[in-house]
Amino acid sequence: MVSNLSIKNEILNILSTFDTYCKKQGLKYVLSYGTLLGAIRHKGFIPWDDDIDVNMTVEEYGKLRKAASVSPYLDDNNRYRFYFPGDENYCYSFAKVVDTRYVLHEKNVSDRYNIGLYIDIFKVDYWPENRAKEFYQLKKGIILRKLNEICLRGNLTEKKYIILDRLLKPVDLLFKCLGITSEKICMTMDNIGNNNKPCEYMGCLTEGTGNANEKMPRKIYEDTILVSFEGLLFPIPADFDMVLTTLYGDYMTPPPASERKGHEYHIVQINDL
Repeated sequence: MVSNLSIKNEILNILSTFDTYCKKQGLKYVLSYGTLLGAIRHKGFIPWDDDIDVNMTVEEYGKLRKAASVSPYLDDNNRYRFYFPGDENYCYSFAKVVDTRYVLHEKNVSDRYNIGLYIDIFKVDYWPENRAKEFYQLKKGIILRKLNEICLRGNLTEKKYIILDRLLKPVDLLFKCLGITSEKICMTMDNIGNNNKPCEYMGCLTEGTGNANEKMPRKIYEDTILVSFEGLLFPIPADFDMVLTTLYGDYMTPPPASERKGHEYHIVQINDL
């Protein structure tokens, strides 16, 4: 078992490698969600968390996919690899950069979808132009996330989930007959906002917080500054206060100890390159 500190060091290495890759490719991104919060409140990781999130606009995300189609690896040693929605045995609707030296055993996720340590890359789409379309796209994302949870479930330990797993067996059979898979669901989620018209507002429609709080002015992703995260410099929105206040309210006050939870996984194997 690798220590929490070692995990954070390895994930920071992934972010640093991703940052170098983006500079070489001329790609733009910003730290987001808990990573942005950690950068401002803790100058690095939130102490009880071991996660890194970044956001890319739909244009930059498209450029990233095109670059990654030439080679899915970020480095010459084939250690760091991109995964995108629709990739075989990949059960997420957003992209990841994965350290292939590791294999993670994640709670409630089938071993079929085991991947290595990672950072998350969330696509930011143009926001729907009216309330009806906004409601439809956000609700569609929620429903698809729930369907995906059915497809990817495994490694269940809590009694209530084990009971639910048994009840869902007929649904598994139905999904199999209809050809519904996690990969197809994730591709659908990834495409939800692709045809939205360019406008002054953008947001992550299918992941992130999953609600209308995601709607931010487009300039948030255009006007950036560099801040220190664990002693290294990474880009964040210049108006980070607006972003964090919108998402978390009084973001400088840490939550109660009972709510301080990190990812629930452990490393089951370390691969030699």
